[in-house]
Amino acid sequence: MLALVFADTPKGVTEKMVKKAGRLTEKEFKELVKKGYLEPVEGRTRTVKKYRTSEAGRAYCMKSIWNLPFLKYARLKEAEQLSPQSFLETLRLKYNDLVRSSPIAPYVRITDLRLKVSEELNISGDEFDRRIIELNSSDPYVVQLHAGSGESNSGLKTARGVYHYAIVK
Repeated sequence: MLALVFADTPKGVTEKMVKKAGRLTEKEFKELVKKGYLEPVEGRTRTVKKYRTSEAGRAYCMKSIWNLPFLKYARLKEAEQLSPQSFLETLRLKYNDLVRSSPIAPYVRITDLRLKVSEELNISGDEFDRRIIELNSSDPYVVQLHAGSGESNSGLKTARGVYHYAIVK
């Protein structure tokens, strides 16, 4: 689990760094890649291959982390410190950054938005999902969710279905 947490970065980290951080053997590393918990990152150089934690890897970590009482308590306290207004401000800033390069503007892929906001606020993908669903439920005008098309495991899963795109006003 430590290796997956260490590799949870958009740019990715090298195989050697993942193994060292998680104290993994070659077999354990390959098992993480095989299960889809680590995914290769498209890089500029072909000689050094980098990996990052996939959505499936994040889900696995979040399931596992809640079994550790201290981490559960720390995560709850961290989430309480982030006000809804701060989350919305960061969400708007990152949305505005992404919409400029979005091929289907004003829509932005939720996976990209999740990655940017989670990185900025240092929150988990699940925490991002919970907060954006709350915002959409409380004011559907501010955060509009749209189904579109995409992989079912990468979208935002709600009671109404899976959403892949968002508009933030």
